[in-house]
Amino acid sequence: MASKKFLERVQRKFNDDFKSQNPELFDVVFDIGGKKLYAHKYRLSTISSTFESMLSDRWTSKDDVIPIKDYSFDDFKDFITFLYTGEYKLNNENIFTILDMAEFYQIQELKELCDKYLSQMEYSLNNFFQVTEAASKYSLTEVQQFIVQNFSIFVKSDDFLNADKSFIQKIVTFDQIKPEELFQAIYEWAEVQIVKKQKESIDETFNMNDAMKTELTEFLPHIKFKKMRPSFLHGYVVKRGFLFTYNDLSDILLKQTNVRTVKVTNKHGQTIYGNLTNDDDAVGAIESLKNHESRGGFRCSYWETKCKVPSAPIQLKKRDGVKWYLIYRLTPYVKLFAVITAECIYNSGYFDYLLAEMNSETDFVCTDKCKIEIE
Repeated sequence: MASKKFLERVQRKFNDDFKSQNPELFDVVFDIGGKKLYAHKYRLSTISSTFESMLSDRWTSKDDVIPIKDYSFDDFKDFITFLYTGEYKLNNENIFTILDMAEFYQIQELKELCDKYLSQMEYSLNNFFQVTEAASKYSLTEVQQFIVQNFSIFVKSDDFLNADKSFIQKIVTFDQIKPEELFQAIYEWAEVQIVKKQKESIDETFNMNDAMKTELTEFLPHIKFKKMRPSFLHGYVVKRGFLFTYNDLSDILLKQTNVRTVKVTNKHGQTIYGNLTNDDDAVGAIESLKNHESRGGFRCSYWETKCKVPSAPIQLKKRDGVKWYLIYRLTPYVKLFAVITAECIYNSGYFDYLLAEMNSETDFVCTDKCKIEIE
């Protein structure tokens, strides 16, 4: 039998002791900007591997005062309070400092709270890059997914369409955004800028196409045209061919001749896309599955196949920020194609070939009865 009441009483005692900051009750003292903060060595060392190393006998003696130079007294006290109470009041002013402490001191639970908080923030030009850089630096999965899923909404905002060029220079380097969305976003941004310039111009020969090309030339080398879906490339990019030289456009299209788009639709009508190298065996096998429904669900939907190992594996590597992949899985008992979450790839006992990164324009979940087809 266990006494929840006893555990709660002990926890309250720890909390009260910490709030009292009575030096006689503690065996660790921190100095932050001339102010002292007391804590228990055992508690901190048990919770944090960083504290365990910092407070080991190799580095400190009982009477040592440990200086904290990178954080303010209030922020560090709030952080240590979390280690005693499990509670923290996050806000837009302290979130990045707390996230940095959670990472440095290896407090995964606090890091997850920060991840969740940032994924629910309302993004603006002022915080967009701060959030995206934090997502990359600290590997925040919820934030990364939220940014990718909501990018198309953000770039339709007046703030984005009227942003300074310096902002666009940064955003074209953000490689977690699908190239289709990125190109369309900066093209629509450029249209707004050119309309403004046209209204201000006294040049009667003002040419919109020439002005657009001038506005976008420096951004085009950052766009990964070869990773675009062929349908978007031909339906959107080619129609704006005035942006490119003949040789550049020819090179882009040539790189797409060996690429096909694979589309998977779940039973809720949600769709996910990927670019598949035109491997005859893989493409033919997937086309044969057009009228076959998948099995599985949640993290993986799969179709059994008799297709042999793809002839051109595997130049594709897993990347941060990519949640879904199309794979060919070879097991001792069965061969299959699968749409699968990144964390489920390369499980022990399987041999997985990554065929395509899969991206969704809306939320997507694996279900049974998914349909797969080649466009």
